[in-house]
Amino acid sequence: MFQYQKDSHAAAWTQDYVFQQLIPYIGNKRKLLGLLQQSIEYTEVDPAKATFLDLFAGSGVVARMAKRLGFRVIANDWEPYAFDINACHVGCNRAPEFRELGGYESALAWLNSLEPREDWITRHLCPDDDIEFDVSRDRMFYTRANGMRMDAMRDQIELWDHQGLLTTAEKSCLLAPLLYQASYTSNTSGVFKAFHRGWGGQTGTALYRILSEIELKPALFCDNGQDNEVYQLDCHQLVQYLASEQILVDIAYLDPPYNQHPYGSNYHVLNSLSLWDKPTVTPKIEGRNKSAIRDDWRTERRSAYNYRSEAWRAYAAMMDVMEARYILTSYSTDGMIPLEGMVSTCIDKGHTEVFCRPYKRYRVSSQRFSAKPINVEFVLLVDSRRRHRGGSVEALCDRIRHAEATALMAHPESAFELVG
Repeated sequence: MFQYQKDSHAAAWTQDYVFQQLIPYIGNKRKLLGLLQQSIEYTEVDPAKATFLDLFAGSGVVARMAKRLGFRVIANDWEPYAFDINACHVGCNRAPEFRELGGYESALAWLNSLEPREDWITRHLCPDDDIEFDVSRDRMFYTRANGMRMDAMRDQIELWDHQGLLTTAEKSCLLAPLLYQASYTSNTSGVFKAFHRGWGGQTGTALYRILSEIELKPALFCDNGQDNEVYQLDCHQLVQYLASEQILVDIAYLDPPYNQHPYGSNYHVLNSLSLWDKPTVTPKIEGRNKSAIRDDWRTERRSAYNYRSEAWRAYAAMMDVMEARYILTSYSTDGMIPLEGMVSTCIDKGHTEVFCRPYKRYRVSSQRFSAKPINVEFVLLVDSRRRHRGGSVEALCDRIRHAEATALMAHPESAFELVG
């Protein structure tokens, strides 16, 4: 059974393929892999003969788990950074040849040895001085030293690509370690909508990583003997494409966004690093755009799942056209889609089972008290070839809410709130 262990699975140094260089990510399912594996095994599908579709792949941890289990994996996410990460870790069964650059490790060594240089990251996301900085003017996503290293590396990757020295897979296998390092060394709490005032904030949190020097390390690969594919499409477009091409999917996994915060704005820095289109933003803090958030998340990758008025309709429309024997949806009791709405949509599609477990909610600061520190993450497993013969919508929802109430009663913060 897959189970994340903090001490042995730290992304920066683990040699476990599933967790190595896994970017910090809101909604990351690394701690819920056991629940998902339980749901997958319930289907009794033979991974060696089956295709697993991860429609909202994000960091790629679930797609990696499915690949490790032996499935042929189709991973999809429309964010550019997620495509590069998954094209590397999921799309490749082994390191590409890098024939023009002397091999994968040689290419990474070349990037690590480059002289630092100032370009878009240094000018827009770093202070003028790493010691004498001005928190009212300077963006402090990275130290200036690391910003210059990233600029040099990213410029070189783009030059190699322009010169025709990289295949698409090779480029992604260079960008994936760079994107991981850009996450690991960032002066943030995990998302890029804000940065700490000063390195590590008032408490100097995580200076060991924020002040560490960026060094690219090779990605680990897993050869599952399958022809895995990675896409960068709107999830509805991909579902329609797979159906039109009669590509058979045995298990489809859906992990739609839960809240109103788009991933394109939460991780805008990673998109800029992936695209290297150097969006027009002010070099220093001016007006309301303190974090230099690019605008295209509003125009090109706006998600209906971030809006309470649209999320359920979008989910129901996707389920209606989904061609897969089994459909797994993971969601949270804090999500935009009403619980009754999601459960009823699943029951309309086929026989539905529920798996759930308590989960500690994400907090920007672990020091902050939360009135609701726990929610329930649940998986709805639909067998699309069987009519639903289980409990009613109300009964399945009651099971999920009972699990949440039990977990809240047992949590010390909730108990304090009730007593107080």
